[in-house]
Amino acid sequence: MIIDPRHLEQLAVIVEAGTLQQAADKIGTSQPALSRMISTLESRIGMPVFERSSRPLRPTAIGLELSRQGRAIRTARLRAAEAVDFGVKGFFGVLKIGAPPFLCKGLVTGAVADFLRQRPDIRIDLIPDYHAGLMERIYLNQLDVVVGPTKFVDKGNSDLLLEPLFSDPNVIVGRAGHPLLTGGGLSVADLAGVTWVGHSDRSILLSDMEDALKLLGVSRPRVAFQTESAGAVLEILKKTDCLTVLPRYVLKADGSDGLAVANLELPGAPQMINAITLAQRTETKLTSDFKAHLKDRLAARHSG
Repeated sequence: MIIDPRHLEQLAVIVEAGTLQQAADKIGTSQPALSRMISTLESRIGMPVFERSSRPLRPTAIGLELSRQGRAIRTARLRAAEAVDFGVKGFFGVLKIGAPPFLCKGLVTGAVADFLRQRPDIRIDLIPDYHAGLMERIYLNQLDVVVGPTKFVDKGNSDLLLEPLFSDPNVIVGRAGHPLLTGGGLSVADLAGVTWVGHSDRSILLSDMEDALKLLGVSRPRVAFQTESAGAVLEILKKTDCLTVLPRYVLKADGSDGLAVANLELPGAPQMINAITLAQRTETKLTSDFKAHLKDRLAARHSG
């Protein structure tokens, strides 16, 4: 037997109101219309839903049970409408963000934490990966937005939208108090004698470091440690005399991370970091709000 759920919702209102007129006023219909609905429902189920000649209206056992179902239907409908409304406004749903490991650790995670505090009903999936993997994921619609450098992105690619966030130079980094970082500038001889921490073969940072050192006259740097883990790179730097090349944004301005920057400007232009999305994909309010939030956070960081 199929019962019109609208009839059950109306029945619930009648039971709560106690009279047809009050229920009609609450629903925005007429008393005769509700009377016809009751007759239709009773014909459908073959039983009365109200006791006859009782004032106020008193539901029968089946009428009371059906009114409970009507309340459940009304609650589900209102919650569904609320979920849709929250989704349209960007306060509900899942946001998938991709970024290189050091951006995840240095900037994006902090922005995500603030965003989640403001919108506790959303879920964010943050996927650390390198350029090739991130581009593959976004073309497969596995990511809503990529936050990362666009060094190898064709600026004429009409498939992608690039929104500049900030530019940042690469620097030579080591532990605070490192003997080569506390004095004057580094020489080529200093750099040639250094033991280096490398980066993943899939990372743009690896080629950036090799290119910069080669331009400085160090063609074969000795690499003692190489990993895909951003956290492992930072730990090795803090606990050894190894150096590496990192974007400046990785470092904390107050030095509380235990790292220091060499007094040497590396050759090469600063990296431009962009928010990257698919041009043909309709952007959700959640995605656009997160990008705006990230831009505000970065603006506050750079102005501070």
